[in-house]
Amino acid sequence: MMKNIFQEEWREIADKWHLTVEIPFIVEVSKGEIVVPVLLRDFGARNGMLLVTTYDLIVSHTDELVNQGYGYSCLSEPTGRTAHPDDDDALMEMLADWGWSGKGDPPTWYRDGTS
Repeated sequence: MMKNIFQEEWREIADKWHLTVEIPFIVEVSKGEIVVPVLLRDFGARNGMLLVTTYDLIVSHTDELVNQGYGYSCLSEPTGRTAHPDDDDALMEMLADWGWSGKGDPPTWYRDGTS
């Protein structure tokens, strides 16, 4: 399956920050399955964050997804990642907002927003 720019960007982010992602990720729902562009493990809900670029993909399944232990976030479709320090700061802030949900201690670079 061909990856889109959003998925490629998240693969780069995962490689840089040693995050666990599944690209794409198929989640079973009562009416079949949804192919989600990215699953980010260890942040947000117990089973991770489903990252989409269009809410329409999950809107009719949000309660079921939450009940299955997933969080979700609709993020902008990128136009191409630029190496800018503000990008990393924004990413760290977003991850802090979602919170660490992985087993064990979070990565050493992780800021949970309480310090």
